[in-house]
Amino acid sequence: MRQRLSEAAFEVIKEVGYANFRTSAVSKAAGVSQGAQLHHFPTKDSLTTAAMEYAYERAHGKFLKNISSFSASDDPLDAVIQDAEDFFMSDYFMVALDILMAGGKNKELRDEQVRLAVTSRASVEESWVKKLIELGWEKSEAEMILGMTFCLVRGFAIKLLISHSRSDLSTMMTQWKSMVAMLKAQA
Repeated sequence: MRQRLSEAAFEVIKEVGYANFRTSAVSKAAGVSQGAQLHHFPTKDSLTTAAMEYAYERAHGKFLKNISSFSASDDPLDAVIQDAEDFFMSDYFMVALDILMAGGKNKELRDEQVRLAVTSRASVEESWVKKLIELGWEKSEAEMILGMTFCLVRGFAIKLLISHSRSDLSTMMTQWKSMVAMLKAQA
C-alpha cells in the first residue's frame, strides 16, 4: 500500500507539479480511500517525502544497471555521461527538483529533501569514483572529473526547463570529453 501511494504521489506531482499537488489526487490515483492514505502518510509532507524516496529508488535502480553493465573495454567517461543523463534528464530528477524548489520554505521538509538527495547521489558518486580508480585514475582526478561531468549534465537538464532543445548536449559532451583527454594527458 505504501509503495502504491508513493508511486501515485510521484505520478501526480509529475503530472501537475508540486505547486498544484493535492493529497486527494493521490488517494484517487492509487485507488484507495483518503483514510487509508492518511493511515500511511498522515501529512502532505510525509507523502511528498515518499514521492521523493520513490523517485530516488527508481533512479538508483537505473544507475545499478548502468554500472553493472559497464565493462573495462567501455569508455569510462561515456559511461559516466550516460549515467548522468539517465538521472538528470529523467522525470525522477525533475520531480525531485520541483519538490525541492517548491517545498523549500518549510525547513523541516527541505532538510529531509536535501538529506534524501545527498544520500542517494553520494552512493552513486562513490561507486563511479571507485570504478574509475579501478581503471587506474587517481582518486582526486576521478572525483573532480565525475563532479564536473555531473554538474555539466545537471546544468543542462535545468536549462531544459526553459529551452526544450537537447541538440547542444551532444556537442557540449564531445567538447568536455576532449578537455578531459587533455587533462589526463597532462597528468
